[in-house]
Amino acid sequence: MLGVNPADAAIVLKLLLDVWDQAAERMLATVIKHLAREIDVPEWARAKAQETLALRTELQAIVNRADALTPRLAVESLEEAYQIGVRAASIVDKPAVTSRPEVVQALATRLVANLKGAHVPVIAAHEGMAYKVIADVELGVQAGVATRREAVAEAVDKILLQGDDRFVDKRGHKWHLDAYARMAGRTTAGQVAVQGQLDTMVATGRDLVVVSNSPRECPTCRRWEGRLLSVAGATPMGTRVDTLVVTGTVVEAREDGLWHPNCTHRADPYAPGFTRAPRRETAPKGYEEQQTLRRLEREVRALKRRRDAAEQVDKNGPTARRLRAQVRAKSARIKEHVEATGQLRKRDREQPVGG
Repeated sequence: MLGVNPADAAIVLKLLLDVWDQAAERMLATVIKHLAREIDVPEWARAKAQETLALRTELQAIVNRADALTPRLAVESLEEAYQIGVRAASIVDKPAVTSRPEVVQALATRLVANLKGAHVPVIAAHEGMAYKVIADVELGVQAGVATRREAVAEAVDKILLQGDDRFVDKRGHKWHLDAYARMAGRTTAGQVAVQGQLDTMVATGRDLVVVSNSPRECPTCRRWEGRLLSVAGATPMGTRVDTLVVTGTVVEAREDGLWHPNCTHRADPYAPGFTRAPRRETAPKGYEEQQTLRRLEREVRALKRRRDAAEQVDKNGPTARRLRAQVRAKSARIKEHVEATGQLRKRDREQPVGG
């Protein structure tokens, strides 16, 4: 019997992540629309400065709409993730665990709080982006190096390239809003799915799991592959079972980093005398190839966001033309990498919302 792959639980998040993907794209589009409005008016910079409160109100309304939908979608998604784990560990002649609503609710509440905590910094980042563009554009126009429309497109692209539309979390990491929601959501859904499996095992009297091999393991998880673990601590450390020895608990493995964001390791239920221990196969190349593909996907998506922003201001200007060429080149690079490595290309990862 195989345990649940935590990465598989991401499928339940589509509706929730769509909400935050759309919020991220709308916030950027709102800033661009704000900058492009009356762009040819001589007093453009002064007019933009007077619209600061209106811009903040629009940005706040976008995150408020996303926030209003999040609690219900989070609970529904995580309940579905929990059931994925339950099904993975269910035994035909044993009653299944129906649910543990307190577990789902606690993790849903934490996910909602994490997303809500991004509101203030992400709004501030987009406001700051608008201020920087206005200042840069006026300097360029006064110097006579470009038309205002060309200068706005170039200034917006410069700021997006620098990542100034991203916010900084409590750990000092910079995030786009959609990427942050995806990371937080996938991590939580994976944890809930694994918990559903483990709860079902405990309820049916099973205490042992063996950590699976993964074709794309990361250094953090590699040391746990093939190890026999106690789910609830009912089996003492050092207990020999067949050819394996219990070397820890699920809690210890999790605290050490197992089941981090995007982890694909399973906790396979171990039946003494029947389960075959997995062969530990180190495949750092596969992991590195996958990470290269993920990086290329992020890069082409970012280029498309920059291209779309430039086209919104100056569709046939030099900045938009340059970015269209860069998108084509990056897409060709992804195609080459996929053909050379056999990695699975997921085109949705390359697309901004509506792209």
